[in-house]
Amino acid sequence: MEVYTEMSKSTGLYHDDLQLLNNHIDFEPNNNRMKIYRLPYERITIETIKAFKNLGRKKRCEKLIFYVNDYEKDMLTNDNNFVQEGFIAGFFQGDDAYVFAMFLDPNRNQSIDKDEQHRVIDMVEQDKHIYLKRPLPAGYTMRHATVHDTSELAQLYDTIFETYPTPMNNAQYIENLMQDDVYFTIIEYHGQIVSASAADIIPDFNSAEMTDCATLLEHRQKGLLSHQFSYLIELMRQKGVQTLFCYSRAVSLGMNLINIRNGFTYGGRMVQNSNIAGRLECMNIWFKNISV
Repeated sequence: MEVYTEMSKSTGLYHDDLQLLNNHIDFEPNNNRMKIYRLPYERITIETIKAFKNLGRKKRCEKLIFYVNDYEKDMLTNDNNFVQEGFIAGFFQGDDAYVFAMFLDPNRNQSIDKDEQHRVIDMVEQDKHIYLKRPLPAGYTMRHATVHDTSELAQLYDTIFETYPTPMNNAQYIENLMQDDVYFTIIEYHGQIVSASAADIIPDFNSAEMTDCATLLEHRQKGLLSHQFSYLIELMRQKGVQTLFCYSRAVSLGMNLINIRNGFTYGGRMVQNSNIAGRLECMNIWFKNISV
């Protein structure tokens, strides 16, 4: 009911519009941001945008992120409040999505580590390797995670990341994800979870985010995440998902290489987007259409 309360009648939105917004807005306190995945088609006005800004400020958001279609893109492009940050082909049931940001805090619209970001993306785009699935190294096994793994998974994420965009160091949070169209894989080494990854399906859009990738430092450089990534791509294809997308740290060569080697396309960069590894970092967008 949050959106009903904040998006006042002065916006001109109908009951169905408000219900749609209520179902497709994510507040993310760890990142001081709000994601709006769907707008009320052809009924966006100055009052509507103002209501979004007011709602964002009430929630102490510094950044609002809008995923919009072709029609809405043309409208937002002409509004100085918005900056286009990226593109995800096929995000909306096969239709393209354009990613726009509104910065309520101007300092948030400042890219960091620009030289390193450019170095990483240049190296990734020059990479000509294609991931070829190989057996896991001796001693490693992969399987689906269950609710019995949530405590150990939470410990894994807490060990690897000083901060993380979502509370993945909370076992109950992970269990809730497992019950809500999120599919986790884990890799164990002699019975201990050392690597994990997930695919988070958005049923309304028939898309899925490849996310929550983590490997303990001493088990890296063995292709563990690539192995899981490849498996989850095929699993999503079997489930009829049309489009996959992934946000990778713009300064992380490894995850960006995993994306391009698995056939993902670069879709832009989101500025100071995610609170990860102790600070806000820019994230590269990657996408892949897997419909048969």
